[in-house]
Amino acid sequence: MGVSSPHQTLPRLTKILTLSLYAILPLVLLFYLLSPSPIAAPPSTSTSPPHGERQQVVKTATGAPPGTQGSKPAPQCDYSEGEWIPNAEGPRYTGTSCGATIKHEQNCIVNGRPDTGYLNWRWRPRGCALPPFAPAEFLELVRGRHVAFVGDSLARNQCESLVCLLGSEYPVELVLDGGEERKFRQWAFRSHNATVSVFWSPFLVKGTEKSWAPGGLGYSRLYFDQPDERWAAELPGIDVVVLSFGQWFLQSAMYYERGAVIGCHHCPEPNRTETGFFGVFRLAVKNALRDVIARSSAGREKLAVLTTFSPAHFDGEWDSPDACARTEPYAPGEKEMSYMHKEMWRTGAEEATAAAVEARSRGSAVTVEALQVTRLADMRPDAHPGPYFHPFPFAGAGGEKKRERVPNDCVHSCLPGPIDTWNEILLQMVKRWRGASSSR
Repeated sequence: MGVSSPHQTLPRLTKILTLSLYAILPLVLLFYLLSPSPIAAPPSTSTSPPHGERQQVVKTATGAPPGTQGSKPAPQCDYSEGEWIPNAEGPRYTGTSCGATIKHEQNCIVNGRPDTGYLNWRWRPRGCALPPFAPAEFLELVRGRHVAFVGDSLARNQCESLVCLLGSEYPVELVLDGGEERKFRQWAFRSHNATVSVFWSPFLVKGTEKSWAPGGLGYSRLYFDQPDERWAAELPGIDVVVLSFGQWFLQSAMYYERGAVIGCHHCPEPNRTETGFFGVFRLAVKNALRDVIARSSAGREKLAVLTTFSPAHFDGEWDSPDACARTEPYAPGEKEMSYMHKEMWRTGAEEATAAAVEARSRGSAVTVEALQVTRLADMRPDAHPGPYFHPFPFAGAGGEKKRERVPNDCVHSCLPGPIDTWNEILLQMVKRWRGASSSR
């Protein structure tokens, strides 16, 4: 058997190396696709950051908060992307078992909604698992602490969901009743000396809200250099604050700072230039998170959560029976998210990131996170009250003809409903925060 010359050996080695490389590349690609991303990024829009600035990306709900890199973090997970899958188990509570807590406009089954399929879906994040809500675990994590929701009616929606989830296993007592509108309420879980509150503040900053009464102020006035003291004054005694707002910025308003007009949306005053609401929404998020950081007691661990924008699903006329009549979630890729919803999501996520950086640079004990629910909510047009935010809306009263046109609520979530998932993610965030705090 002859010996190969160098001229014969070199091409053979080259061929072997080439074939080996082609064999390895698919394995590398498969590993990359199956590995969950450690960073939850809001979707990009056509709006780019100013030249020379880097667009910041918010960390995941369970990503390591600033200053805790030395702790043993829980597995990272991006809960913001995934799909809704059928779930035969259904919710932990009902509109009857938690009827005293749920605002009647969101108590859809009690109000006569005939279909119940919207109750049997569960969010499956892409690349990781989201455990079911565990009342005992949540209450143990917030034992002796105060959890507060601040914002508009979607903040109240999420707060009532949490109270119902916790109350499915533990006694709950309403200790502060906010009246018919339920704008300021507080519940006590005495088994764990824990408190859950809701504070009405649809702009998070000081403002005069638009009046819906005849002859009332037909627009809002917002003062971005002044905090809303109705909630900000309570910050020193709050341990977990969840900010959730945005829908009211779509309404007509005048914007002020240091006594001067800085813009308006659907400008109600003559000779004013429309500025839109994206910029002032960003300013409201920024200022609210700064207040949370600035007003926190020295050394007192606090978790500040920004729930990102939750889209509405009006399809056609607001008083049509089909305004939001879909009975199943959207599948991934079935519906493109609107530019406005992407921009509101991106704005909230970016400002949460910026606030987290600021808290770290100041040596603050505040952890700032973004609870990114925009995609989850956008895929659930089936779970709004629709016409069932009033009891039996199509029934004629006193023998009257059955009504064909009724108002719809295509903004809030039925309770129980998909907003319960927001609190499943919140539990993981609280668990992450408490774990990091105990390791410091």
